[in-house]
Amino acid sequence: MSIEKSVLEKLLKLPLEKQKEVLDFVDSIWRKHRDVKTEKEAEISKGEHARILAVLDAVAALSVETGPPVSNRDHDRYLYGSQ
Repeated sequence: MSIEKSVLEKLLKLPLEKQKEVLDFVDSIWRKHRDVKTEKEAEISKGEHARILAVLDAVAALSVETGPPVSNRDHDRYLYGSQ
Protein backbone atom coordinates (compact mmCIF):
# COMPACT_ATOMS: atom_id res chain seq x y z
CA MET A 1 0.00 0.00 0.00
CA SER A 2 1.31 3.46 -0.85
CA ILE A 3 1.99 6.07 1.81
CA GLU A 4 -0.76 8.26 0.38
CA LYS A 5 -3.37 5.50 0.61
CA SER A 6 -2.26 4.49 4.08
CA VAL A 7 -2.44 8.05 5.39
CA LEU A 8 -5.80 8.67 3.75
CA GLU A 9 -7.24 5.43 5.11
CA LYS A 10 -6.17 6.30 8.66
CA LEU A 11 -7.21 9.93 8.30
CA LEU A 12 -10.75 8.99 7.28
CA LYS A 13 -11.12 6.89 10.44
CA LEU A 14 -10.35 9.84 12.69
CA PRO A 15 -12.99 12.19 14.10
CA LEU A 16 -13.34 15.50 12.27
CA GLU A 17 -11.51 17.46 14.99
CA LYS A 18 -8.49 15.14 14.74
CA GLN A 19 -8.57 15.41 10.94
CA LYS A 20 -8.30 19.19 11.33
CA GLU A 21 -5.29 18.72 13.64
CA VAL A 22 -3.63 16.52 11.02
CA LEU A 23 -4.31 19.14 8.35
CA ASP A 24 -2.82 21.89 10.56
CA PHE A 25 0.26 19.73 11.14
CA VAL A 26 0.70 19.03 7.43
CA ASP A 27 0.24 22.74 6.66
CA SER A 28 2.96 23.68 9.15
CA ILE A 29 5.36 21.16 7.59
CA TRP A 30 4.52 22.47 4.13
CA ARG A 31 5.16 26.10 5.18
CA LYS A 32 8.57 25.18 6.62
CA HIS A 33 9.45 23.26 3.46
CA ARG A 34 8.31 26.14 1.24
CA ASP A 35 10.29 28.72 3.27
CA VAL A 36 13.49 26.66 3.07
CA LYS A 37 13.00 26.16 -0.66
CA THR A 38 12.41 29.89 -1.18
CA GLU A 39 15.58 30.77 0.76
CA LYS A 40 17.65 28.40 -1.37
CA GLU A 41 16.14 29.79 -4.57
CA ALA A 42 16.90 33.33 -3.41
CA GLU A 43 20.62 32.59 -3.07
CA ILE A 44 22.80 33.65 -5.99
CA SER A 45 26.22 32.47 -7.06
CA LYS A 46 29.37 34.36 -6.09
CA GLY A 47 29.91 35.24 -9.74
CA GLU A 48 26.41 36.70 -10.09
CA HIS A 49 26.86 38.61 -6.84
CA ALA A 50 30.15 40.08 -8.12
CA ARG A 51 28.50 41.04 -11.43
CA ILE A 52 25.64 42.84 -9.66
CA LEU A 53 28.07 44.72 -7.42
CA ALA A 54 30.13 45.77 -10.45
CA VAL A 55 27.02 47.15 -12.16
CA LEU A 56 25.99 49.02 -9.01
CA ASP A 57 29.50 50.44 -8.64
CA ALA A 58 29.41 51.60 -12.27
CA VAL A 59 26.06 53.33 -11.74
CA ALA A 60 27.34 54.98 -8.55
CA ALA A 61 30.45 56.18 -10.39
CA LEU A 62 28.28 57.76 -13.08
CA SER A 63 26.21 59.66 -10.54
CA VAL A 64 29.32 60.98 -8.79
CA GLU A 65 30.95 62.21 -11.99
CA THR A 66 28.00 64.08 -13.48
CA GLY A 67 25.88 66.86 -12.10
CA PRO A 68 26.48 69.53 -9.51
CA PRO A 69 26.70 68.66 -5.84
CA VAL A 70 23.34 69.03 -4.14
CA SER A 71 22.63 69.36 -0.45
CA ASN A 72 19.49 68.55 1.46
CA ARG A 73 19.12 72.24 2.23
CA ASP A 74 18.94 73.06 -1.47
CA HIS A 75 16.26 70.42 -1.81
CA ASP A 76 14.29 71.80 1.13
CA ARG A 77 14.54 75.37 -0.21
CA TYR A 78 13.25 74.16 -3.55
CA LEU A 79 10.29 72.38 -1.96
CA TYR A 80 9.41 74.81 0.82
CA GLY A 81 11.02 78.10 -0.17
CA SER A 82 13.46 80.13 1.90
CA GLN A 83 12.62 80.25 5.58
